[in-house]
Amino acid sequence: MNCLTNECFKKLTIIFWMLWWLAAFWTDLSGGLAHLGVIQTTTWISDSNYPFLINSLQIYPLPTWLPPLFFIGIVVWLAISFFAFLWACFALGQPSTVWMSRARAAYILSLLLWMAFFLADQMIFKFDLEENHMVQGGFEFLCFLALYLLP
Repeated sequence: MNCLTNECFKKLTIIFWMLWWLAAFWTDLSGGLAHLGVIQTTTWISDSNYPFLINSLQIYPLPTWLPPLFFIGIVVWLAISFFAFLWACFALGQPSTVWMSRARAAYILSLLLWMAFFLADQMIFKFDLEENHMVQGGFEFLCFLALYLLP
């Protein structure tokens, strides 16, 4: 297949987001395991997201069990996003109706996570983090639109 076509570009965005969500899932999962002491923190395993979440939520008097639950929810949603894009990637050789419907589901599932992050960032007054999430989520939304705007 000629990779200078719109269809090839659309498929490459799906592969890109599968890899991106894999990296996001892996870094938070390994960081969480490192924080628990299950694995050691190394140069490629950062234990920064969970402590950042704990620190960010300190503006509210929350029960101690809630921040870990939020972090587990984030890691699970990251896994769902990765597996949804992986599922779409497995269909890239099939007719466009199949891979497009799987891609649409993957994009919507993961874009909903960005929306949850936007709301959370606003609630904890982390506007620099919100800006970062908006750029990343906006880029993913642009890729999603490319599925439909490009012929």
